[in-house]
Amino acid sequence: MSKRNIIISVILACLVITGTGFGAFYYWGTHHLDSVVPGKVYQYSSSLNGEVNSRVMYVAFQEGGNKAIVGQDRTTVLNATKSQDAFDKAYNDQSAKWEYSVTKTTLTLGKKENDQVSQWQYNEVFAYGDHFTSKDFFYQIAKGGQGEVKQKMTFKEIQ
Repeated sequence: MSKRNIIISVILACLVITGTGFGAFYYWGTHHLDSVVPGKVYQYSSSLNGEVNSRVMYVAFQEGGNKAIVGQDRTTVLNATKSQDAFDKAYNDQSAKWEYSVTKTTLTLGKKENDQVSQWQYNEVFAYGDHFTSKDFFYQIAKGGQGEVKQKMTFKEIQ
């Protein structure tokens, strides 16, 4: 084998190993959402065409259940996670009842208010470190229609 062929073989092997590593990392990041959501509190916001929306919301996900607390007041949502009693009280104090469903790749938030149900489904979620993102989401609003929004949503864990 010539020196040239050895160099080409080494370069190709390095490219294959690097590609496999990136592929494994991407697969891991897009297939473990169900292990990072329950029991945590996230601040979520959106960005469109690189511009971040100044409105943020906070959501606390129940550990071992499907209830969620959603609101604009960070302190209220954080305090709800101090104990199960605090969570139950905050959940019952909400005007709307929020629930969630999470799989390895998707998060669905549902809101029931006045016997009307609305939901938002975040697909192709990538989770890494203390946050996860979705490049778009589907929505179905009670008496308001449905559709898809091509807007990046970022959920950043807070404590």
